[in-house]
Amino acid sequence: MDTLNEVRAKLARSQQQSFPIHMEEFGLNLVVNEGVFPPAEFQSWRWLGENFPPFQGKAILEIGCGFGLPGLHLAKSGAKSILTCDINPAAVANTIENARRNGINNIRVVQSDIFSNIQTDQLFDLIYWNYPSYYAPDQYQFRDHLERGAVDPGYRLLERFLSEGPARLNGAGRILLGFGSNARDDLFEAIAKRNLLSATLLRSSPSSDVGVTYRLFSIQKTAPAS
Repeated sequence: MDTLNEVRAKLARSQQQSFPIHMEEFGLNLVVNEGVFPPAEFQSWRWLGENFPPFQGKAILEIGCGFGLPGLHLAKSGAKSILTCDINPAAVANTIENARRNGINNIRVVQSDIFSNIQTDQLFDLIYWNYPSYYAPDQYQFRDHLERGAVDPGYRLLERFLSEGPARLNGAGRILLGFGSNARDDLFEAIAKRNLLSATLLRSSPSSDVGVTYRLFSIQKTAPAS
């Protein structure tokens, strides 16, 4: 399992190559541009794309689009619509480019800090985030947008996501959270409890490269006591 310093070093090394990088994934022809969270070094997106629960015909909000996967894969494979966002303007531009390269029209890409630029009256069947689960002290300062894809100081982002997310769901909607075994389960559980949420582990599998077990949780409001 990588330490925080190792994650920072890996992110820095990822930018020391020629861009754009060309990839073929999920039947899509893709490019990865400079300044976008590096898919080769952090591959949980592939596992999550392969293990996503049924989504056909659903309206999905994806937080943290990166270079475009798995949002583009979901849009191509039966989702009714995808709204995907990222705080990093380079990631937004990269996802738009990849959508155009593959002729995918049922996806919209916006720059947003979690829900900050998502209309409050738009509700979703699924809200999905491959969460940046490396913990850092609350006062930690990001050096660049790449670190925002891996690190959450004090789990403040997770608190915002889980406190604001349920109001963005339709009546039967749910939140899906990618939350690796490198994460702080104790803080996740405390945040969920504060927000009256229950979390169910849907899938898990050890990674072959980074010593982390990938996990996908389904999160919903706790049922009231009878």
